[in-house]
Amino acid sequence: MSIFAISGILIGILGATEGLFMFFKGNAKVHYLWGMLCFTTMIWGFGGYKIATSLVPLDAIFWWHFAYIGVIFIPIFLIHFTYEFVGLKRKFDIYLYYLIGIIFLSANVIDDIFIRQTRFVFGEFYYLSNPTISYNLFFLFFLFSVLLSLFLIRLEYARSSGIKRIQIRYILIALAIGFGGGSFSFLPVYGVNFYPFLNILVSIGMMIVAYAIFYYRLMDIRVAVRNIFIYAGIATFTYALFYFVVWAYAELFGGVFNTASYLFGLIIAPLFVMAFLGVNKFFQNLANKYLFTGLYSYQTTINKLSQELNYSINLQKIIDLIVDTIIKTMELERVGMLLISKDGGVIHYRVAMVVGFNEKNGISLVDDNFLTKYLQETKTPLVKEEIDYIVKKIKQKSEIDNFLRLKSYMTKIEASLCLPLLSNKKLIGIIVLGSKISGDAYSKEDLDLLSTLSYQAGIAINNAKLYKEVQDFSQILKQKVAEQTKDISKKNQYLQELLNMKTDFLRVVNHQLNTPLSIMKIAYSMVKDHTFSAAKGFFYAEAGLNRMDQTISDFWDAFQLEGEKMEMNPEPVDLARMIASELEEKKKLKLAQERKLKLAIEKPAFSVPLVWCDPKRIIHVISNLLDNAVFYTSAGSVKISYDLDANFLKVNIKDTGVGISEKNKENIFQKFSRGVGATVLHPDGSGLGLYIAKKIVEGSDGQLTYFSAGENKGSTFSFSLPLYKNQQSVKRDPSQPREIIFDLPKK
Repeated sequence: MSIFAISGILIGILGATEGLFMFFKGNAKVHYLWGMLCFTTMIWGFGGYKIATSLVPLDAIFWWHFAYIGVIFIPIFLIHFTYEFVGLKRKFDIYLYYLIGIIFLSANVIDDIFIRQTRFVFGEFYYLSNPTISYNLFFLFFLFSVLLSLFLIRLEYARSSGIKRIQIRYILIALAIGFGGGSFSFLPVYGVNFYPFLNILVSIGMMIVAYAIFYYRLMDIRVAVRNIFIYAGIATFTYALFYFVVWAYAELFGGVFNTASYLFGLIIAPLFVMAFLGVNKFFQNLANKYLFTGLYSYQTTINKLSQELNYSINLQKIIDLIVDTIIKTMELERVGMLLISKDGGVIHYRVAMVVGFNEKNGISLVDDNFLTKYLQETKTPLVKEEIDYIVKKIKQKSEIDNFLRLKSYMTKIEASLCLPLLSNKKLIGIIVLGSKISGDAYSKEDLDLLSTLSYQAGIAINNAKLYKEVQDFSQILKQKVAEQTKDISKKNQYLQELLNMKTDFLRVVNHQLNTPLSIMKIAYSMVKDHTFSAAKGFFYAEAGLNRMDQTISDFWDAFQLEGEKMEMNPEPVDLARMIASELEEKKKLKLAQERKLKLAIEKPAFSVPLVWCDPKRIIHVISNLLDNAVFYTSAGSVKISYDLDANFLKVNIKDTGVGISEKNKENIFQKFSRGVGATVLHPDGSGLGLYIAKKIVEGSDGQLTYFSAGENKGSTFSFSLPLYKNQQSVKRDPSQPREIIFDLPKK
């Protein structure tokens, strides 16, 4: 196969691939025009391949006609793409170009008007010769269109800046190389025996544009390219493996459709699944770490920062973390953070952290409030290089002057970007960034990352400030209480208990409500920025909502139960069936399966009778006690047993877990009380479960008790309920609990 044929097939494949990619993944007119340019180049490439492999002149002439269908429209789609890319709105010119293209296309389909004859050249293939007048006119039209496009794009390059300047640079290089190499193909037509090996430069030019798409977000579809690379790799693996298996079947068993092949397929199928998963992971890692390093590191940065911010409430630590992340990710030398402070109702800014900037310059940047008003209204980063584009769209002179003054001042203090810090859609601060050390402009990808980081940072900073205010208020409240109750020891002790309860309550609220809320907000922002898929975002949102719903329900129950007996709607209940059903659900818990816990019911020596209770309430008690048994047991078992006397049924839930220390026994049924070991094994508990459970059992005329030999010696929680004896709902004074004693014969 000749070099001319090889270059033709390569150009055809690249043109088809890039053209399809633009049509299926593009979202703007400029994408589709570049795609059409790729398709016309593809037609020329495949035509060149067929020309180089034609054996007779008539076949060669036919394929020259075919190739020139693409060649004729290459300059037309090039000029249309150029007009759209540089923003020229001259429809008449575009219509004229398409009309000229149709005229040349009409000439091309008629023999002897456009292509007359061929001659055998280089001892390899038949090339065009003796060009017609219409062909000469087309050559001039082709040359004019290419030069005009390069001229217009060069003008746009001269007046552009930032990431667009980088994009245009690559387009200029690609067009110059591609059309420069491809233009040499005209020489043999005019008798110059120059071998058209430079056609290969056309494919190189297309690869340069592809490179710009990958690494400089040309036309803003880089994420789609990453996914296509992964899918293409998996498809190639599957295709190759399929033919390998067919070949192996033929060699080993003589074919695919026989008993031995079917049986061997039972082994091949699971091996293929495992290999498929491994190949999928391989291509993802390859794409992330080698071909799309920036995109991968940005996603890693977002995920890591989200996790770290979620578990921090120290304001200074959060500020240090955010600034350090931005410096390392963007490779900067100068970063400053300003936070809003309120003093007597007056809003002013204070410097939270500065690296490389002068602190006075940072404060003076927001003195006239123009920048803060703009960031509050737009809620988007302001890039110094884009101020000129913003000004072009503004008609009011005063506003133009404000932007130009702001640009001048940003230049003076060497600030390149101002990033708003938002919480609940309100501006709480500003992050000021300098230029990158590399000198590169801030890309759209950079701005998307910074917007996501600023959103997460705003939430974290606002939470930390609120927490600090609560702490300060708590300290002041403690001091006031201490002053007022200095000489009244009993009242002081009581108020201290209230303060401790308040502190515990605030701690639980901060963790149980704020944590899932923060996760949901971050998930929302990442779905909005397309970092998470909608399905993944909904997963986190649903988990957060369920957790908040359960916590709020516990708080409400605890509030209602304060000094009161829980209202019940008792009825006859098959407690044994309820417990058996609930136990089966607990066996499905992830912790129970990971720890290989044995959850079982000891069969009693008697038939478990019905009890008199509220089933909707008592299920809470059963679920809570079983959850505790699973959460606080790292290994061993959870066993349920029954005891019975004349009036009550007693349920015992025994585990082999962490047990209860003497210190923790004092507060076991108090609100917000949690042992040290408990917080390690189950950090998400609210400390309200046993308090509510005890109230429910006592409201049912029963008792909730516990026994533990000490730490790491397991625990047994028992609750008793009255037997059903045709009784009606009659309320009893909760201040007079009944003592229940079980004295059963040994089994």
